Amino acid sequence: MLESLKQEIIAADTVGIIILLIILAAICAASLYGIFRFFHRSRIIDDTPTSKIRSAHQGFVELEGEGRLMKGTPIISPLSKKQCLWYSYKIEHKVREHDFGTNKMDALTKSDWETVNSGVSDNLFLLADDTGICVIDPEGAVITPSFSKTWYGSQDYNVTDTASAKAVLSLSRLSGNNDYRYTEKRIDVGEELYLLGRFKTIGGRREKLDKKGEVRDLLSSWKNKPDFLLAQFDENGDGEIDVDEWQKVMAKAEIEVEKSFGERLVQQEIHTLSKPIDSRRPFIISVESQESIANKYRWYSRGSIIGFFFGGISFVWVIGIRLVS
Repeated sequence: MLESLKQEIIAADTVGIIILLIILAAICAASLYGIFRFFHRSRIIDDTPTSKIRSAHQGFVELEGEGRLMKGTPIISPLSKKQCLWYSYKIEHKVREHDFGTNKMDALTKSDWETVNSGVSDNLFLLADDTGICVIDPEGAVITPSFSKTWYGSQDYNVTDTASAKAVLSLSRLSGNNDYRYTEKRIDVGEELYLLGRFKTIGGRREKLDKKGEVRDLLSSWKNKPDFLLAQFDENGDGEIDVDEWQKVMAKAEIEVEKSFGERLVQQEIHTLSKPIDSRRPFIISVESQESIANKYRWYSRGSIIGFFFGGISFVWVIGIRLVS
């Protein structure tokens, strides 16, 4: 097999060899990136201690607890119509293409799946442990769901139509030759969850207050409302905010921010977990245990090592054959 592959490489034109070398180099680069990325993530998971919600520090933390719904409108998955904490879904249609080639008698039919509808939940939900409750914003998280299923049917699906939902759900086959494919993933209510992300407390005395930053933001928002500024601070009526009037604008902004601080300090603390600002830190929501997730990333790192050496050895081998020939 290697000998026949060797002969094909020798016989290939220069353009083909260049394309092959580019592909092998890309495999090496992607694998090298994967080695460090996946190993880094496994180390973060191993080295970050699990915190309790009540005593967690502000910043990057690891939490464990039970997933719960917030009060109000429940989260309903569009396909199965099940109540859940998070969902993603995709509806695909099989597209067939006919390739007649040079002989119409030898026509081939190719098919591919085209997405016609999809969606991901960004609704907030709660995590509860024995010390408190934390609001979870799942946007941007790497999510391991508790439910994942793909099935097939012969009709499109209207996610807002209950009758359509019942018809689609009755087609529960896991395989078939039908033209529509439905995929749904969910995190069900009551699941034990593992989370890694940015912890922030809003309200109460634990909230970090940035007076200069909030004054700056408030002034910026006022600048986008020139009619408001003129109505409130243009004392001489010349249609402009002069230096003296701007000093009063700044003083008013400081008063508003200090008032907001006072109100927030006496509010009940609201703990939140969301995507970290630092892109090097992962945001994970998973029904799997900490150990299981860390092991998975370690295996990904090992697979990347294999890919790196395969790509590198193949790259050198191809160059060697072409130079010798």
